[in-house]
Amino acid sequence: MLRQKIKELRKERNWTQLELAKRSGLDRGYIANLEGSKSVRRPSADAFLKLARTFNIKPEELYEAAGYIKGTNGTHPRPETPEEIIDHLKNVLPRSIPVYLDYPFHAGDGVGPTDYVYRHPKFASRNVEAYFVFGKCLEPIVDNGDIIIVDRDAGIVNGDFVACLVDNKLCVARLKKVADELWLETNTSKFKFEDCQMAAPVIEIRRRLK
Repeated sequence: MLRQKIKELRKERNWTQLELAKRSGLDRGYIANLEGSKSVRRPSADAFLKLARTFNIKPEELYEAAGYIKGTNGTHPRPETPEEIIDHLKNVLPRSIPVYLDYPFHAGDGVGPTDYVYRHPKFASRNVEAYFVFGKCLEPIVDNGDIIIVDRDAGIVNGDFVACLVDNKLCVARLKKVADELWLETNTSKFKFEDCQMAAPVIEIRRRLK
């Protein structure tokens, strides 16, 4: 198991969890979770690489301990190529979604993400982005400082939460059909759907407690 492998490698070097955290650049609590009975279910590829470099071992040893690749058990099958390993990890590891301050993000603006959130690759399409929300127009559903994840490839239907530009500012509102017209409603305002720009459905809301 991965937690046993990491603990063995750490103890072989007489390192504490804190020392391993400092050497690898990972958080001390994250190391404790990796080694604990309730270990991190799917460590990121970045975490695997940092630990492998710190222990001076091949990443495949950690992948095998985590069950992502099969051990040899005395036989000598064809080893997986780096490309095969990467393809396998893409199917099991969470996908990082960049979080931006400004909506919408335009490639080439020279503005990078300020954070990342993670989703299972099964639910992360190619055109998914995340944004910080400032304001309380949909409180308590969407609060100041929450992160919304939008999917630009998904269609928008009645009842969806929608992110869009109104007067060049990000607005998050619920789409409602009233008398054959589509309206976007917040706690304090209401406007026609046709008056907004760059609309995309909100597929998830993330809230940080600290």
